[in-house]
Amino acid sequence: MRIIKYIAILSLAFIIYGCSINPVTGKKELMIFSDEQEINFGKEADPDIQWEFGGVYDDSKLSAYINSVGQKTASVSDRNKIPYHFQIVDSSQVNAFALPGGYVYITRGLLVRLDNEAQLSAVLGHEIGHVNARHSMKRMQSTLGFNMLLALLDQAAGGSKGYQEWRGLIKTGSSVAFAAVSLGYGRDNEFEADALGTKYADKAGYDPQGMVQLLELLKSLSEREPSSIEEFFMSHPKTSDRIKNANGDIAKLPPQNPVGVIKQTEYKSNINDLLAVQKAYDHYDKAEELRSKGDDNQALSEYNQALKIRNLAKPHYGIGRIYSAQKKYDQAINEYKSAIRIDSGSVSAYNSMGIAYMNLKQYNDAVTAFKKAASLYENYGDAWANLGEADYSLKQYPDALKVLEMALTLNGKHPRAYTTLGLTYEATGDKQKAIEAYEQAVNVAPKESYTDTARQRLAELKK
Repeated sequence: MRIIKYIAILSLAFIIYGCSINPVTGKKELMIFSDEQEINFGKEADPDIQWEFGGVYDDSKLSAYINSVGQKTASVSDRNKIPYHFQIVDSSQVNAFALPGGYVYITRGLLVRLDNEAQLSAVLGHEIGHVNARHSMKRMQSTLGFNMLLALLDQAAGGSKGYQEWRGLIKTGSSVAFAAVSLGYGRDNEFEADALGTKYADKAGYDPQGMVQLLELLKSLSEREPSSIEEFFMSHPKTSDRIKNANGDIAKLPPQNPVGVIKQTEYKSNINDLLAVQKAYDHYDKAEELRSKGDDNQALSEYNQALKIRNLAKPHYGIGRIYSAQKKYDQAINEYKSAIRIDSGSVSAYNSMGIAYMNLKQYNDAVTAFKKAASLYENYGDAWANLGEADYSLKQYPDALKVLEMALTLNGKHPRAYTTLGLTYEATGDKQKAIEAYEQAVNVAPKESYTDTARQRLAELKK
């Protein structure tokens, strides 16, 4: 009966959405998901994007400025009825990307390299173009597959699934949405987004040459700083071809009256503080590279150089990680607390502080820190696994079971969560479930040292 229900739901979806009109081309195309569902996909994937790219850059004035340019550009787009969200992500990478449903991001690393507002409108318009043409949604439809589509449509049709199961589906959909933007688009999609970005910037009153300037900037950066924009160019067409096409697109536009604006002075004024902060991040980025190579002393020096320029959360967090690796847990906790005082949304600092508390056997403090990390980023499987371990250490077994199940819902291949789950079941006298959990831990990480406990307990229980 359930498969009949699924087929009926999917058939209904094809009837309702299968003949959607593409808002850009005006042609009929297969689109299984509604605008509302597309927006929900973007909303659910938004925390993952923020997490992956260092969180949202904390500057309300600059954020308001970027949003104003984005909203002005989106208002003249082909899908100007859906809500748009424009955010700066705290990354030195040169990048911009968009999730389904109008969630658009630009890195501070790209902002410091732009020269004027017309270029900003062009890059945001490019990402709005991806949303308008539904490029990521089309990729999601082809990537999710038949079974996932059925499950999501079943939920949308009113299926009464438990929170944990539905959370897993949300996470799967979110991951696919994230992958759709992380992997980039094909050549034709990028050319189309360039053309749409040029058109939208022009209609918003900007000089469309901003798109050509943007592409010329990226071409120059790819030659001078290839590592900084590697991801942005991972699947994009050759930049010289994009410049040629953009010039062709501009030639086809009707003449502007009045002439489009560049707004260089306004742009420079709004990013002036970011340019100063970026000098601190240059030291921070160098410190991160040194720390990854094990050069702790030089890394500490660079972190402190960054802090002399601006008291930022991330250098404090980096120093905390070095102290944690050196088992100086009290000092590490102080640095994590400094990071949190500056950025109360620092998920990583809360999680790492919890780990430091665990090493000091201060389990109640660890629980508080892990709970805060998980509340700030619900999809953070490690935080849930760590919380489960802290609850187990406090012999709060029902709580441990609950949060460990959440960790495994988010990441079904988390060996440490399975190991702690096995220990918890063993502590409650459920030998069979303990064995099953230990077996899962060994299966997902057969050669890793952190499943030694699972292997040892499994051997003991099977005697």
